[in-house]
Amino acid sequence: MPWLPWTSRSTLALTLTMSVTLASACSRKAADRDDLCADIGSIRACWTGAAARIVPRTLPKGTAPSAMGWRCVGAAGARRCAARAASAAAFVCSGATCEQRHPRMPDDGEWRCSDSGGATICAGGEPAAGVTPTVVDTSWLCGQRRGATPPERVCVDFSPDFPDGNMDGWRCRTLYDGPVRRVCERDASGRTLTAACDAGRPCVDGSRCVDGRCLPDRPAPACVLQTDCAPGRCRFGSCQAEGT
Repeated sequence: MPWLPWTSRSTLALTLTMSVTLASACSRKAADRDDLCADIGSIRACWTGAAARIVPRTLPKGTAPSAMGWRCVGAAGARRCAARAASAAAFVCSGATCEQRHPRMPDDGEWRCSDSGGATICAGGEPAAGVTPTVVDTSWLCGQRRGATPPERVCVDFSPDFPDGNMDGWRCRTLYDGPVRRVCERDASGRTLTAACDAGRPCVDGSRCVDGRCLPDRPAPACVLQTDCAPGRCRFGSCQAEGT
């Protein structure tokens, strides 16, 4: 799968446009004091060990300049946000189906991507012929795939692009027949991460109800297939023990 030059432009744009300094640095430090934090759709979560909790998700003041909203990197005082439209193509919609050409990837390597419960999981990362490797977009969480020969990486984006900026109500996939593109379709009945949950509304497999919202277990990207995790299972790119 030869990669297209959009990613290098988008990665550069993301780096150069992360210039919106957010207010309340002290409160961000308090919220992001845990050892791992990530934006998950419209929610920000942190993990201390295996335990997850929801923390305030600080965004720039005012309305985002496009429907896709803001994309943020970093934590605490280093958190920066930029309009998603500055680093990724806009969606073009026809009825209930929307398409984004040259979707966001971890870097300029060759990736195979799929969606699960609103998250995007990509495997691969080998540099395309003649392309100089670039720095991974730090919104992705990455690790080495277990037992892969040749070695490859697994990267997970818990806050990918959606046509209206919302994870809920969409089912997306990445297509490679022709120009690489992200296709999202309306799916009001689908369950995703961040969905409201209680005893009558269970969470999507691989996540659990925390403060009324579905959050993934602590991510440690290392798998694509169930066999990567034997005797456990693969959920959102991370291996989980059976029964969890």
